[in-house]
Amino acid sequence: MNDKFATQELLPPASEGPSGVSDWINWFVDPLPQRFMLPATGLLMLGLDWFLFSGEAATVGMAAPVTAIVGFLAGSLGAYHLQRRYALNSHPVALAKALLAGVFVGVPFPMAGTLVGAWVLATSGLGGLKSRLLAQRIVRK
Repeated sequence: MNDKFATQELLPPASEGPSGVSDWINWFVDPLPQRFMLPATGLLMLGLDWFLFSGEAATVGMAAPVTAIVGFLAGSLGAYHLQRRYALNSHPVALAKALLAGVFVGVPFPMAGTLVGAWVLATSGLGGLKSRLLAQRIVRK
């Protein structure tokens, strides 16, 4: 038997996925044992990165130092709060994840479409969000 399949995370079937607004909120902040970070943390990182660095072309890169610092601080503080409060990580683990999130958000390059963005999607569970949404639309019809 192949041992690489023994560590795969099993997700609930699409019919047992989030159905209402409160279920979706719970899905974003409920930790799963094999998930590195919460979906809310991944969404925060990608959203901040998109928000802060999508306008860099307008300033010809002159605002990059300021937005990098703001991105680092907002990514770190937001990730720390989410990981401590909802994932119930210990202080050192939440701090490590927060620093990682801060560095990823603070680098003045877009994360989406890169290996970093793919890693965030995969480790936070956001990668399966599209299939969940599509499955939910199909099940409703």
